[in-house]
Amino acid sequence: MKFRAVMMDSSPMREFANIVSTISKLSKECILRLSSDQLYFIVSEENNGPAPPILWCEVPQALFFSEYQIVGVDDEHKDIYLGIISANLSKSLVTLKTAKSLKMKLTKKQCPCLTLEIDLPSITMQQSRLVTHDVPVIVIPRKLWTEFHEPRVPRPDISIELPSLKQLRTTIDRMKTMSPEVVLRASAEGRLTLQIKTDLAKVSTRFRDLRVEAFEGPIDHSDSESESQINEDVSRVCYCRVDAKKFSMFLSADNISHNRTICSIVHKKLVTLCLQTEENVKLQCFITGIVY
Repeated sequence: MKFRAVMMDSSPMREFANIVSTISKLSKECILRLSSDQLYFIVSEENNGPAPPILWCEVPQALFFSEYQIVGVDDEHKDIYLGIISANLSKSLVTLKTAKSLKMKLTKKQCPCLTLEIDLPSITMQQSRLVTHDVPVIVIPRKLWTEFHEPRVPRPDISIELPSLKQLRTTIDRMKTMSPEVVLRASAEGRLTLQIKTDLAKVSTRFRDLRVEAFEGPIDHSDSESESQINEDVSRVCYCRVDAKKFSMFLSADNISHNRTICSIVHKKLVTLCLQTEENVKLQCFITGIVY
């Protein structure tokens, strides 16, 4: 197996560092899948057995790297799967914001490593400095590759564009201090409501006039605890109760320069959050609904 890639432009380097930084906040460990046209960052639930990914991030290599070479095990298995500690990779990329270039390659030292060579300008001299980081990785055997495929999710009942992630994060961070769970409620009329309940209070924050990408209604609320505003048709509203901490962690992606974020809800079962950038980076987070 061989891998080598070079990044020369400052803007893609900053964006790449921000993407990895966001992933390191979401999980201690991740899988880095290298293919001929994409880099994938994959995060699964932290448990003892195989679990579907909860985060799936696609980075198109052609828009980030000026050189990109990969050789898999053989012609049939062309990809490379690496287990990596997210924080180690993120810390190694901190200096990319001022770097001239980045070279990444797969090396064999005391253990397999993703070696990063970062060309930095010198403060006192005209010559540049070359900083090398060896980030240990685990090469994932082929028999485990099927555990890291993109999740197949049901068709959502509604997909709605989210407001500012920074504004949402401020709201949810306050809510999660009062309750570990939050209900996301979206209507076909473009309203999004975040709601928590405690023994002492019920707190709701509403956002209006949001773009609805798709609605598959009507929604059956015959056995639900649905609440709606006055004169609102509940058959055009769906909701899902999720872990407030997981939702908040996704919102830390606000440091990635994105053009839109879509929230898709499978009524009472699943919330899929998808952030998209102008460079065609797609970061998806899958949060399973909490059902009582």
